[in-house]
Amino acid sequence: MKKRSIWRLALLLLLTGILFGCTKAESNGAEDAEAVPGGAVFDTEAEILQAAEPSETEAEETEERVVVDGKIRSLYTGEWIPVEMSEKRPLAIMLNNTSVALPMSGVSNASVIYECPVEGRITRWMGIFEDWEDLERIGSVRSCRQYYLHFAQEFDAIYCHFGQAIYALNDLNSGDFDVLSGGTSGIKNPAGAMYDRISRPGKAKEHTLYAFPSKIPQDIEKKGYRTALSEDYEGKFFFAKDGQVEVYEGYPDATLLQPGGTGGKNGFGGVKATFQYNEGDHLYYRSTYGNPHMDELTGKQVAVKNVIFQYCEGNVLDAKDYLSFATQTERQPCKVFTEGKMIEGYWSNPGALGTPARYYEEDGSPILLNSGTTFVCIIWMDYVDDVVIQ
Repeated sequence: MKKRSIWRLALLLLLTGILFGCTKAESNGAEDAEAVPGGAVFDTEAEILQAAEPSETEAEETEERVVVDGKIRSLYTGEWIPVEMSEKRPLAIMLNNTSVALPMSGVSNASVIYECPVEGRITRWMGIFEDWEDLERIGSVRSCRQYYLHFAQEFDAIYCHFGQAIYALNDLNSGDFDVLSGGTSGIKNPAGAMYDRISRPGKAKEHTLYAFPSKIPQDIEKKGYRTALSEDYEGKFFFAKDGQVEVYEGYPDATLLQPGGTGGKNGFGGVKATFQYNEGDHLYYRSTYGNPHMDELTGKQVAVKNVIFQYCEGNVLDAKDYLSFATQTERQPCKVFTEGKMIEGYWSNPGALGTPARYYEEDGSPILLNSGTTFVCIIWMDYVDDVVIQ
């Protein structure tokens, strides 16, 4: 993130101020102390250096990314991936989380997963996919809510959905976002190749719509979207250095996570969302509606390396219970779970839309994730008391 150079510049400016302050102090007969602009006075070099320590944002620095044998660490998982994959924008795909639509297909390939409350007080998922081109299908795909579109911008992702709430239409049709929208009412210039249905006996038609990766490039090319990851994109997460595991020794244990408890109006309780930590492989296994959350393509339960509870202010928009969540704000609570430990802190995202939210401990130091998939639960601040952590 190249913050070291910013810190050095700040230090240079501070030292310049010190020299100026010394001259002024000496002229006033104060030869035993060093003054800096703003009136602070320091007696030793150690105090000067301590005052020059980088602030929270200045301290953000990640390990330099290097290529080894044609691979580089992913900005999204911290894992080693082919360089050509790392240079491409990911897809952000809406996933159907209703009980009658499960199991999902392809979700195990997601680098990051978001889960947010929606109307009816259930949840919906959005997967951030770096590795998607060889999948048979992804889905089933469901509709957009505006806050998902906004969260997707934190990853420089192309956003994919089929259907939408009316509150998202202006953004989806504005041309300000790179979106691959299904051909539903109100959508201008939909993606025409990538979405199709499969036979799912016993499932309603709305649960049969999938994204087919073999056809996605056709729609991207037709839209003229940029496929290369932005050169300015530096990632959202801080990861432990390569080859290291951040164990957070001394932090509280947390091996059973229920972001909404088992009921209530928080969304997560409605779907009985549960993460169970497994000490054997150091992963958190997800269950939904009381059952293991499976990937139909792999036959395996969804399991992730890190879980984040990101607490957000929310509002009810209308009588149909459509919701809205604040995606751009500062110093809101968060809890991060990795290696069976809980790290409490806060998240901040004060920049323009597309600026990634970052996660910090209370002292302002970045929270380090371990390499692997991260699951982000957006928890409504009105229902923080429903959260269960054991």
